[in-house]
Amino acid sequence: MPSTPNSSPSSASSWSLTKIGLIGSAVLLIAAIASSFYKERSVVDGVSVADTGTNSVPAAARPASPTNPIALPETVKDVSINLLEGGAKKLSDYQGKVLIVDLWATWCGPCRQEIPHLIELANQYKSQGVEVLGLTNEDPTADASKVREFSKQFKINYPIGWADQTLAVNIMRMAGRGGIPQTLIIGRDGKVRNHFIGFSAMISVPQMKAALEEAIKAG
Repeated sequence: MPSTPNSSPSSASSWSLTKIGLIGSAVLLIAAIASSFYKERSVVDGVSVADTGTNSVPAAARPASPTNPIALPETVKDVSINLLEGGAKKLSDYQGKVLIVDLWATWCGPCRQEIPHLIELANQYKSQGVEVLGLTNEDPTADASKVREFSKQFKINYPIGWADQTLAVNIMRMAGRGGIPQTLIIGRDGKVRNHFIGFSAMISVPQMKAALEEAIKAG
């Protein structure tokens, strides 16, 4: 019975070239995804990090935590923040209260997921002296109607203010990382007790509640 002939050298060469082509395509796809992710993370609140006058947001020496509360810098604490519905506030105006500050935008997916939970926290802890302030980094001239409509649609029960580029970057410098949402838990003494970057309902909400409980107990 005749034996089955072996593959010809040309067939083997063709298969090798095919494998190289598939591997090359996979490498290019991974590189494209990585490039897209890098570009997204290189944007700080809709503004390129390069546009802030620095190549990166400098890392904090140690992030805020209950064992390492960080004082609000003057560039954040005493900045006058115009409110969506009129008037202005400074974070220093909330001295003596536990304050949640949320840096966000209407176009930010994780921000939209976080807001219903902030509304719930505002209701749940209001009687214990906790207040919430949302700071959108959007343009108060071009985006006022959009932000106001968004606030009504989501039934936001806390004030919304406008964070300009300088204020937004100074808040992010405290954490050493860009991107939104960023949520600060500030104690009655005006010090940041926790600084959250990003949002996951399963992880962030229990951590925020624990941080609020600790801040309330701290007095």
